[in-house]
Amino acid sequence: MKFFDDFIETSANVADKVAKVAGEYIDKGKDKIDEMNLRNELSKAQRQLGVLVYSMHKSGEHNEELFNQYIADIDRIEKMIESINEEPEVEPGHVVVVHFCSNCGSEVKNDDVFCKDCGNKLK
Repeated sequence: MKFFDDFIETSANVADKVAKVAGEYIDKGKDKIDEMNLRNELSKAQRQLGVLVYSMHKSGEHNEELFNQYIADIDRIEKMIESINEEPEVEPGHVVVVHFCSNCGSEVKNDDVFCKDCGNKLK
């Protein structure tokens, strides 16, 4: 009976760990989708700022308030993207694995396909 109880307990622990890892992957996927949406929003805001600057230059008008609003929007979006990409704090007792480019030695993320510094293919 002890063997069966140990087996049930071990199975429950494994199931909990699998559920936790699956949840982490789901969260990472959601973060990537959020980041892509924010990058699209950033691109749109940058294009709109370019159009505004161009049209103000062509017309000779100056609208500092509108210009500053576009800059503030771009800054806000960039900060949101940065917050998504921040590395989470590591809980005590956990191991942090750091990856490096085999070509130049720069630190790379686990899911990077190419090195951001030298362009070396990582996977």
